[in-house]
Amino acid sequence: MDDEQPTLADVARAAGVSVATASRALTGSRPVSGDRVRRVQEASRALGYHPNAVASALRLQRTETVGLVLPRYTTGFLSALIESVSEGLEQHRISLVLRYSEADAQHDVDNVGSLIGRRVDGIIICPPSLEASRESIAAAGAVPVVQVGRFVETDRTDSVGLDEDRATDLLVAHLAERRVRSILVVGLDQEVAADSRRIRALALAASAAGLEIAVAPFTAAVLEGGIRAGEWLVAEGGAGDAPGGLPVDAIVCANDDVASGVLAVLRMHGVAVPARVQIASLLDLAPGAEDHSVTTLRHPWPAMGREAVRLLLDAREPGHDRIARRVTLAPQLVPGASTLP
Repeated sequence: MDDEQPTLADVARAAGVSVATASRALTGSRPVSGDRVRRVQEASRALGYHPNAVASALRLQRTETVGLVLPRYTTGFLSALIESVSEGLEQHRISLVLRYSEADAQHDVDNVGSLIGRRVDGIIICPPSLEASRESIAAAGAVPVVQVGRFVETDRTDSVGLDEDRATDLLVAHLAERRVRSILVVGLDQEVAADSRRIRALALAASAAGLEIAVAPFTAAVLEGGIRAGEWLVAEGGAGDAPGGLPVDAIVCANDDVASGVLAVLRMHGVAVPARVQIASLLDLAPGAEDHSVTTLRHPWPAMGREAVRLLLDAREPGHDRIARRVTLAPQLVPGASTLP
């Protein structure tokens, strides 16, 4: 039995092209006509050819691997991000190494250190919190980093995030069209930079639409936090009037879980939703769902993943300008039963 592995020269011979053309067709390093790419790929599959990743890494001084670091507690709604990053890298024959982070800074740093130890060519990171991720991004050193979702202010890493102004404009316009006069914000912490930015964006959009806005005392952005916020609202008379006499026409929550908690408490106390109070969410936690009980904003995670891959591939090229680039993408408003038709 012949145990010799097919070589690139064998693939080129079978496809009727030069070895250089076969290499370019398989790696995508330079443009090759569609017909030649098809012939090379067919020959590669027929022969069972597999590129020598070790030899390629030694030649190019690259491992053709990229690390993706995600906070563990968001893996459900970030599955679309993982899929799009993986697909984008596969098109360039780059492997993905996935790491999940806990909320503490040291675990984030350890993840980055582990990836650097594997000699990854770059890292895509979704910060679990701005505070926890500053040290981990600094620990990456010269390895290109792209932040996705939230981002730590820095002058050397690219980022892909949500267009907060567009997001809040969409949500506030939706509520204003449904005769809302005032908004209560729930589940956002004014002491946290990312939340503070969202609150400011909501305030600007509300002001432009002629609506009043208030922020409820902070409760965690989870289901239990939404329940506590709903109980506070009822206890303070928020079913009729919020503290200070501000009428509550609408409640804007940090995410779907918070909105579900508030919704459950209000309905338990006989508050009609959406007839009496309308509820909306800033973050869709179930992007695959077709029917929504809560009006929400669907973040463009697949597009974010594609942009993150594009930025990272650019950043790892020799001579790349390391001035940070910011890409912001608009969400989609998904109406649900918690706001008026």
